[in-house]
Amino acid sequence: MTRTHARLPYPSAGWVFVCGLLGVLSANAEWPNYRGPNHDGTSAGRLNQNWSGSVTNPVWLVHLTNGVTSLTVSGGRVFTQVGGDLVEEGAFQLARKEYCVALNAATGNFLWSTETDASDGYLFPHLGVGTTDDGPRSTPVARDGSVYVLSSYLKLHRLNATNGAVIWSTNLVTGFGGSVIAWQNAASPVVENGLVFVNANAPTASLMAFNITNGALVWRSQNELMTHATPVLATIHGARQLIFATQSGLVSVNPTNGALWWKAVHPFGYSTSIGTSPVVHQDHVFLTANYTMNAYAVQIVLSNDVQMALPRWTNATHRSHWSTPVAHEGHLYGMFYPDNADGQLRCIDLATGTTRWATNYFGRSSLLLVGTNLLCITERGSLVLVAAQTNAYRELGRFQAIPGYHSDRNKCWNAMALSDGQVYVRSTAYAARYDLSVPGLVLDPPRLTANAVQLNIRTATGADLDSNRLAGMEVRASTNVDLAPALWPKLTNALVLTNGMVQVTNVDASPPRRFFMVSEPE
Repeated sequence: MTRTHARLPYPSAGWVFVCGLLGVLSANAEWPNYRGPNHDGTSAGRLNQNWSGSVTNPVWLVHLTNGVTSLTVSGGRVFTQVGGDLVEEGAFQLARKEYCVALNAATGNFLWSTETDASDGYLFPHLGVGTTDDGPRSTPVARDGSVYVLSSYLKLHRLNATNGAVIWSTNLVTGFGGSVIAWQNAASPVVENGLVFVNANAPTASLMAFNITNGALVWRSQNELMTHATPVLATIHGARQLIFATQSGLVSVNPTNGALWWKAVHPFGYSTSIGTSPVVHQDHVFLTANYTMNAYAVQIVLSNDVQMALPRWTNATHRSHWSTPVAHEGHLYGMFYPDNADGQLRCIDLATGTTRWATNYFGRSSLLLVGTNLLCITERGSLVLVAAQTNAYRELGRFQAIPGYHSDRNKCWNAMALSDGQVYVRSTAYAARYDLSVPGLVLDPPRLTANAVQLNIRTATGADLDSNRLAGMEVRASTNVDLAPALWPKLTNALVLTNGMVQVTNVDASPPRRFFMVSEPE
C-alpha cells in the first residue's frame, strides 16, 4: 500500500506548524486483467463498509446483453465483450457475431464497439441460435492504450483503447493449427513484458506467446490441449511462471521462452470443461473443476534448482464450474458445489482441504479479496461483503446490485472489477458501477487557542466522516519532519466526532515547532 504526505505551512506566534496527512491511496487504480492486476482476484485497497443509503444506488446501470465475459477497467474506460448484432448505439440483439465494447467508466455511456468474430453461434446448439445468453466468455485485457481480445473462435486482436480500431489481428486456427473446443474459447489472453500469451489448442506446441507490437509469434511450446480456464502469472521460489490448466494437468512455463518449469497431472480424467483458473498461494497451487472431476492442491518444492509439484490432497466436494476462489492466509474462499444458483460460499484450509465453514445461496458467480474482506456477487445479483475469517461466516453488508434475476437471460456469471473503490458488476443483461470508495482524509491547518492547538480532520470530499473510521484513526506529532512516519509519537488526546468531522483539542503548542499527521490502518 502506498502512503503520501501533504504538507501545509501555518505561521503562528513565532513558530511554524506543518500539518501532514498520512493517507491511504488505492493500490489498484486500474483493473486491466481478468481477475485484476495480479491475476488473483485480490486488491489491497479499502471499501466503504457502511452499506446503507446512497451507496446502494448505482452510479450508473446500463443494459449490456448477451455474454458471460467479465469486465476490465483502464484509462477511464470499461471493456467487455457482447454477442449479437449491433442494432443501435450500445444495443445488441442475439445473433452470430461478437463485439468488444468500451463504456465510459464515469457515466456508463457507450463509446465504441469492434466486431471481433463472426461465429457459428454458441453451444448449446440444441436450443437454437438466439435462445441463450451464454456467449461470449473471454475477457479483454487493457494495457498501455491497447485492448487485447481472444474471441470464442480463437481470433486474437489488438485494438486501440480510444476508438476500437484494429491494430493487428491473427487467426490461431488458420495461422497456427489451432482448433475450437466445445463451448468455444472462454480463456482470456494474458499480457506481460511485451508478450500476449494464449493456448491455441494446436496438436503440437500449443502454448504460444505473441509480440504485442506487431502480433508476431515469439515462442510456442508444450503439447497441451486447452480448457476454458484463463492462465495466471505468479512467482514461485523466485521464478516468474505462467501457469495453464490444460486438459492433462497444471502446466507451468517460463513466460520469456515457454520452457517447462513443472507439471502436475490431474488426479482425474478430463471431462467436458475446466473453467476456473489456477490459484497460487505461496508455494501451493489449487485447481477445482466440475462434472466428474475434483478439486486438488499441489505444493511446488525446489530441489537442486528444479521445481516439482507434489500432490497434497484431492476432494470431490469442492467442485466449482467456473468460479475461481481467492487465497488468504493459508485458506481458500470461493463458491462451490452444488452447481446451481444455490451454490455455497466456503472457507477451505488450503493445506488439508478441510472445510472451515460454508453458507448457501451464493451460486456460480465471483468474489474478490479486498484487504481482509470478501466482496461477493451472487448469481442472483446481490453484492455481499463478508469477513475473510476462518472461524465462522460473518456477513458485513448486502444489497441488490443487479435487478431482475432470470436463470436464462439475466444471471451474474461474470467476474467483477474494482478500481479506486468503484465496483463494476455485470450480468448477462446489465452492467453497473457502485461507489464503495472510502473518502480520503484532510487535516486542516491547526488552530491556535491560548497555549494549545485544535486539529480538525474531515473527508476530502466534504462528506460526513463515518463513525466506524474513528477507532482506526491515529494523530501523530513530531518535531522532526524527516523522521519515518511510524516513529512519530501518537497523541493521546481524545478524537471526538462532531458535525461530520473529527476534532482533537488541547494539543500541546509549546515550542519547538511541531508537525502533525493523521493516519488510518491499511
